[in-house]
Amino acid sequence: MKTKIIDINQKHFKASFRYNKSNPKDFGLKEVSGKDHYVDKNGDLWKNEILWDSGWGNEYGFVRLPVPNFEQLWILLTESNIENNLLGSAELLTHYPNELKEKLQTLFNRNERLNRKLTKRLSHLELLNNVTNHSAVRGKRPEQVDAEYQEWKKLKDDFVRLKTENLWKRIKNYCQQRL
Repeated sequence: MKTKIIDINQKHFKASFRYNKSNPKDFGLKEVSGKDHYVDKNGDLWKNEILWDSGWGNEYGFVRLPVPNFEQLWILLTESNIENNLLGSAELLTHYPNELKEKLQTLFNRNERLNRKLTKRLSHLELLNNVTNHSAVRGKRPEQVDAEYQEWKKLKDDFVRLKTENLWKRIKNYCQQRL
């Protein structure tokens, strides 16, 4: 099945900022009687979603319907210049741990270095910042769970090895190493 192309220049996520919006009307959305979605002034449908945590808790927000699939979320993460698309896609990609692990393994095995732009985008993926087994563990033997944990750990280690840091951070690290 071919993935429908997603418009990277269109907002696919709406979210509050430090809880400054708390109901659909604040986002310009109207409730559709008897439905679990909302509509904007252009007729686009939106589903209520608790979104990313920017340090003060998960934000109240919405995702455009139909909810983007894995490939569409990956495209938004790696290509869209809309901040909410970047943050929202990074958040929802956690719903696809196996696909994401495979995609990242392929990307990291193919590259000797990640450019600064891709490094910055991928850094929004929580799984590359903290080592956790994101695979399902129920019903698996401890050895299998540990093996999957090691795969996730390798992804984080590979990201750290391949990422390109900004100039000021490299200077700071260099100076700290010289002390």
